[in-house]
Amino acid sequence: MPKLTIYTRSWCPYCDRAMAVLQKAGISDFEEISIDGREGELRKEIMEKTGGKRYDVPQLFYGDHYLGDDDDLLRLHQSGKLAELAGGPSVGDEDP
Repeated sequence: MPKLTIYTRSWCPYCDRAMAVLQKAGISDFEEISIDGREGELRKEIMEKTGGKRYDVPQLFYGDHYLGDDDDLLRLHQSGKLAELAGGPSVGDEDP
């Protein structure tokens, strides 16, 4: 199963927002990669993974699939697709 990966930095309010969305969605099984102290190297890695689209943080990936930034993550959560990716119930699903 693919793993959710999020690139962050310690003093980033947008990263804090993305982490709060993950917590609200009940997602705790993810890899957080801090770019602190390795910004040049990891920004290049992010640009390569996104096809040059983005280089700032937060940036999220599901396996090799690019999910986007904190705004994209919030939209995924609000639509229920984030829960589907994480293997949980989607919006509107009822408990048995």
